[in-house]
Amino acid sequence: TTAPIPTATSIPCDPSLVDFCLVDWNATFQNPLGSDSPLTIARSYPYGSTENGEREPHHGVDLESKEGDPVYAPAAGVVIFAGRDHDRIYTPWDDYYGNLIVIQHEDGLFSLYGHLSQINISVGDKVNTGDMIAAVGHTGVAIGSHLHFEVRTGGDGSDFFSTENPELWLPLDDGMGAISITLGMGNEAKSERKLVFYRYAPGTNTSEKKYYLATYPKGFEHNAEDFALGDLPPGRYRIAFSDSGGLYERVVVVEAGKLTQVVIELK
Repeated sequence: TTAPIPTATSIPCDPSLVDFCLVDWNATFQNPLGSDSPLTIARSYPYGSTENGEREPHHGVDLESKEGDPVYAPAAGVVIFAGRDHDRIYTPWDDYYGNLIVIQHEDGLFSLYGHLSQINISVGDKVNTGDMIAAVGHTGVAIGSHLHFEVRTGGDGSDFFSTENPELWLPLDDGMGAISITLGMGNEAKSERKLVFYRYAPGTNTSEKKYYLATYPKGFEHNAEDFALGDLPPGRYRIAFSDSGGLYERVVVVEAGKLTQVVIELK
């Protein structure tokens, strides 16, 4: 028999009191590769990932794209940096981002574009949503051509550790949903936990796909959530992970155009 659909409540909803909450998706930014281009995030190195401890934690997302593809302003703002990343203003390492653009938006919000092959704007320029600002490249430490995209908040945008998960700020693909997970840990530092998502076949308790994922590592304590993913097909999912408190499981629903908010209190 099919297990009952887990409990959710209509908005307003407190995800700490129910299995999950569903809220409407309202993207702050448009696709920086253009509204007619796919918005595909490289899953090998998502936000917060260390690739199993092999790399520095990722402070942005890599948007799959080709050398020379145009890059557009995803929202209105003012250009505060446009040039080669040699002064270590936005990262602890020299020339990490290569050709770099940083745009300041409203409400203390910044967007950052790395590894560019070409820069088409200058410091002080005002940009509008959809203005072409650069071209995709592989400068800096990039292994191959792609657009490194970051969202930062507060201060002057230079704090390397002030990033937010861009998946929560970018548009959803048509027909897709998103999820965020917050672990109740008190004041403990974040630690990378291995997650498994099981997507059930419609109308059954049979898993039709598994996703092997991980929460944010230490150093991402400023993030309200511990994990977010923005391209999940709608359906019922079981989330499972192990911790010192034992095995944790939660069954949730993902809907198209919605964010599923989950809070799990650790023992």
